[in-house]
Amino acid sequence: MSRTPTSVLRIAGVACAAALLLASCGDSANTSAASVNGVAVNQQTLEVTLTQLSEAGQIELQGGVIPMDATRSVLVAMIRGEATTQILAKFKINITDEDTQTVIDQVSQDAGYDTLGEELKQLIIGLNSGDLALSRVKAPTAAEIETMYNEAPVSLGAVCAQHILVEEEATAREVIDLLNDGGNFKELAGEYSTEPNAAETGGILGSVDGDCILLTDYQSQFDAAFTAGALGAKVGVPTGPVKSSFGYHVILIRPFDDIKASLQFLLSKTPGEMLMTGYLATTPVDVASQYGRWDTATGRIVDL
Repeated sequence: MSRTPTSVLRIAGVACAAALLLASCGDSANTSAASVNGVAVNQQTLEVTLTQLSEAGQIELQGGVIPMDATRSVLVAMIRGEATTQILAKFKINITDEDTQTVIDQVSQDAGYDTLGEELKQLIIGLNSGDLALSRVKAPTAAEIETMYNEAPVSLGAVCAQHILVEEEATAREVIDLLNDGGNFKELAGEYSTEPNAAETGGILGSVDGDCILLTDYQSQFDAAFTAGALGAKVGVPTGPVKSSFGYHVILIRPFDDIKASLQFLLSKTPGEMLMTGYLATTPVDVASQYGRWDTATGRIVDL
C-alpha cells in the first residue's frame, strides 16, 4: 500500500519537548544521520527535508527549533526507505517508471503539493514508489521459510511464541529448569501461568490469522521489554526470565512444524512488508547519537 503525501508528511508532526537546532548541524553533506547494514542515510537530506516540512507548515517549531520527535519520525521513514531499497535489491525487484508515474499522479492531487520543496517532493515520490515495488516481492518458498525461521525467526516479520507469566523471578527460573528437564510447556503454563486461560491456550500468543503475530503488532502493541525478549529468543529454547510491566515471562519461540501453516498464511498476504520489517529487526541499524538509538523492540528511535 502506498503512502499518500499527506501521511508521509504527517509522520513528522509529533510534538516533543526535546529539540534539534538545524543551524547547529554544521557541514552535513558527507555525514550520516543513520545507516542500515552499513549503507548511509544522509544527514543533509534529513536536514533539508525537515526544513522543507517546516516551511510547508507540516512541522510546528517550538521556540524556533524542530521538535526531536519530528526529527526522529522523519529519520525512521528514511531508514525504512533504505531497508526497502535493500530488500528490493535482494529479491531483484526494480522500481519502474510506471511505479513512479503512478505515485506522481496520486500525490499531485494532494492540496499544497505544488508548494513543497523539490527535495521533499522527491523523497515522497521515492518512498511511495518503493512501497509499490515492495508489494511485488513474492513470499519465499516453503523450504526457504523453514531455513530462515530456524536461523532467525524474526527475519520473516512475524513472531510465533508462547509464554508463561509469573509474579516472581524465582518462579520463572523454576519453570525454565523444569522445561530444560523435559517438561511440557502447555502443562506448565496451566500449572504456573497467571495469564487467564493459560491451561487451554498453553500460553500461545496468536491472532485471528493463526499462531503467529506480525512483528509490527508486537512493536506497536506489546510491552517493549517482552518484545525485546521474544526477539532475542531462539527456536525451541526456553528464554527468560524476561521482566515486563506484567511480571516475569518464560518465552518459547515455537518449533517450525507447529506454526508453519500460520506463518505461510501471513506471508501470503504481505510478504514484502513482512520481509522488510524482519530485515530491519535482524540487520545492523545505527543512528547518530544526537538523535538517539535504534530500538528494534519498538521499531523506533529512542533516547540513548
